[in-house]
Amino acid sequence: MHSRIAWGLVWIMALGMLLGGCSWFADETAVTSKSALPGDEYILSFQKLPKNVEARIGAAGGTVRAVLDEIDAVLVTAESADFLTAVKGISGFDVAIPDATMNWLPNVQKVEFAVEPEHIGSDEPFYNRYQWDMRAIDAPGAWNAGYTGEGVRVAVLDTGIDIAHPDLVPNLNFALSKSYVPEEPTIDDLHGHGSNVAGIIAAADNGVGVIGVAPHAEIVALKVLSGTGSGDFGWMLEAILYAVECDVDIVNMSLGAYMDKGGFYDDDGTWVAANEVAGFLNLVKKTVDYATQQGVLIIASAGNEALDGQGDSGLLHVPSDVGDTVCVSATGPFGWGSDMSVYLDDFAVYSNFGPQVDFAAPGGNYDPTLPRYWYDFVLNCTNGQWYAWYAGTSQAAPHVAGVAALIVEANGGDMKPSQIVRELRRSADDLGKPGQDVYFGYGRVNAAAAVAP
Repeated sequence: MHSRIAWGLVWIMALGMLLGGCSWFADETAVTSKSALPGDEYILSFQKLPKNVEARIGAAGGTVRAVLDEIDAVLVTAESADFLTAVKGISGFDVAIPDATMNWLPNVQKVEFAVEPEHIGSDEPFYNRYQWDMRAIDAPGAWNAGYTGEGVRVAVLDTGIDIAHPDLVPNLNFALSKSYVPEEPTIDDLHGHGSNVAGIIAAADNGVGVIGVAPHAEIVALKVLSGTGSGDFGWMLEAILYAVECDVDIVNMSLGAYMDKGGFYDDDGTWVAANEVAGFLNLVKKTVDYATQQGVLIIASAGNEALDGQGDSGLLHVPSDVGDTVCVSATGPFGWGSDMSVYLDDFAVYSNFGPQVDFAAPGGNYDPTLPRYWYDFVLNCTNGQWYAWYAGTSQAAPHVAGVAALIVEANGGDMKPSQIVRELRRSADDLGKPGQDVYFGYGRVNAAAAVAP
């Protein structure tokens, strides 16, 4: 009997396209008007939120969508052309940032084909032949020691989750999960990416399909990206703060975009000026740092453009390069489809690198000249109750989130983010230069070593 599996490939954007062909980066002089149009959405940043802020914004010609007290910010919709001028008179006002829309995911292609599941004596049909990633981090060593992420709660900020997937439903907290995408009000995943990321963290140990790094961890799915991979600035900020309220231990953000500090156009053609970019980056930092102070570890993917985080002047990858975020690069094999003894820890050809990298983890590698090259990708869940091979730092980050969940469980369920990071550093396999290096950070995470006494 055949099972259908979809595979996905994260395409690598050439540097010339990123800096030359992309419409995000442009000259601010091309913009002549900063008047608001009715319906325009903004994030208002304040030095300190004033009392009666909602009434004051209403008087200025705006409607409040959400008050983010923790970071002194408000999400608003303009109702008047004079709104941007009027809000400047509110005490403590700092900057009005367009609530820009960006694609936070690389381009993904999926193709369906048939695979014969092999009987391997394991209760997870696809584990032995396809899940090289779990071997690379020695997840079985942690499971054999009795650690599966039990009692640990992980928020996944992504495209949602397949609410009927047999490998995801057992660990999904429906009650706490939430969508921030107005046109997609349910958490059901219309893309596949979020389901894949959630599966890498916590696909259930249930005799079906695949297994995750922490197969008994609890997932809170927070949809901040639409089925196209796009999302507004404010959705991410709201979701992180909500995750803190939900008492999660870990937040995984397998998403990211490069921003030009000098200004850029968003996907809808809205100009985000340099001071507005700075204002947004400040809010991201405040949000991440607030979550960290409240005991939540924030993990993010380094990005898939093969760019040097130190050498690309003026560009910043968000959120991985901001605040106390743990930044994760990717590793993977070449030729697993033909030889299961190949080295599993080559640096991924697409992965961003630089001094911002904290850890590396399996994300898959890519060489289309190899037979069954997609076997070098990471196999896990996708939408439609199927499974998919993906490659990207998006797949690397949830491996770190899963190992972090094992660490929290092994240490009694209550740890500060700094303590989790300390254990990740202690246990990581140092693959590059001794200490932290620009490719692997402090090393590729090791699940078994992470929970060892």
